[in-house]
Amino acid sequence: MDFAPYQSEEPSASRPGQAGSGGYTPPPFPASSSTASPPPPMYSASPNAYAGGSSSAYGPPAEEQQNPVNQYETSTPLRLDYESLIVYAGLPPVGSVALLIFETKNDYIRFHAWQASLLFTPLFILFIILSFSTVLSYLVLAVYIVFALYMAYRAYRDSSSLERLELPVIGRLASDWVDSE
Repeated sequence: MDFAPYQSEEPSASRPGQAGSGGYTPPPFPASSSTASPPPPMYSASPNAYAGGSSSAYGPPAEEQQNPVNQYETSTPLRLDYESLIVYAGLPPVGSVALLIFETKNDYIRFHAWQASLLFTPLFILFIILSFSTVLSYLVLAVYIVFALYMAYRAYRDSSSLERLELPVIGRLASDWVDSE
């Protein structure tokens, strides 16, 4: 290419150390493929970013760029769906109380943490009280496990839409507490 048509000789021939004068010539950069995509980010603010829900390779989807408040952002380095699973499956009520302490940004997680605390603390106390009877304690333990698995499944599944499964009395109380924070 001739970038300077008014010069009589090629610019690289007149400069020492340039190509054509016996100096070092750096190797050319490999051509990049337009079909290659960058790797996904390690942690994502949106649970759909791993499924191709992001409009660009880096950065939030277009609807989040217009709205600066990110509903999927958490205080911990975990994704929202994993964190909502830990609330119920992470040794309730210990996991839920821990997330009440550490999670300060996300109301979805705080709601589920309050609901899990209000649900599993009385069940845990009832299990300890009824531990003298093997049949009753196993019955309470079975109810405890069934509730924990079902609520963990629903919280994980509904995290993409932020839909809350409210239990009749406990859920309304947890929702009121989160709204008043």
